[in-house]
Amino acid sequence: MSGKVGCLIIHGFAGDIHDVLPLAQRLREVGYEVECPTLEGHGSSRRHLAKSNRQDWIRSADEAYKRLSMRADTIVVIGFSMGGLLSFHIATTYPVKLLITLNTPYKYWDVKQAMRYLRTDFQTHWRRYLHGIGRIPVRSMLQFRLLLSETKSLLPQVSVPYVVFQAKQDDTVHAVSARLLADRVGTKTPQINWFERSNHMLLHGPEKEEAIEEVIATIRKHCPS
Repeated sequence: MSGKVGCLIIHGFAGDIHDVLPLAQRLREVGYEVECPTLEGHGSSRRHLAKSNRQDWIRSADEAYKRLSMRADTIVVIGFSMGGLLSFHIATTYPVKLLITLNTPYKYWDVKQAMRYLRTDFQTHWRRYLHGIGRIPVRSMLQFRLLLSETKSLLPQVSVPYVVFQAKQDDTVHAVSARLLADRVGTKTPQINWFERSNHMLLHGPEKEEAIEEVIATIRKHCPS
């Protein structure tokens, strides 16, 4: 494989690869091997999501890592939102050179930020929140909550280089999560990159190009060719 670097990119809860597609495409363009799985139960219907559980999501990430390891010698794991929680599981199970999380929760749902959005444009954001609530089964939300709780106990075992990307206007993940994650991992000097103008969908927002280029720069720093 001649020292190939591979990037495993994991999307978020109740989402699909669209969450991370701009990053996946750019990493392929600059020459990295990329594996971007659709987690079990995701990318289809509400009913399909309800039939899956957190063990299924972890298994999807495991299988994707194994596929990528057949094409790359060095593996970087990048997780968006809940995908970051799954990334912690990968990083404490398999060899990983670098771990990057994007808007990954330690504290979920920033009510104050949500209220600010509602005051700014009630009709747009109210419909968005109502749609989000309606498309996620209660059983799936419980599985997400259990995954979040279980992952917190893994954080001290994370020893690989770790970089956090966090949008300050995120209403889905409380922005304080970035510092909480950085404080609780076993990595000696985790780094936090803040994005002042972005919301939860960092890779589709006003700072997406800056975020993508910073991911590439971080990978090049830790995995020089």
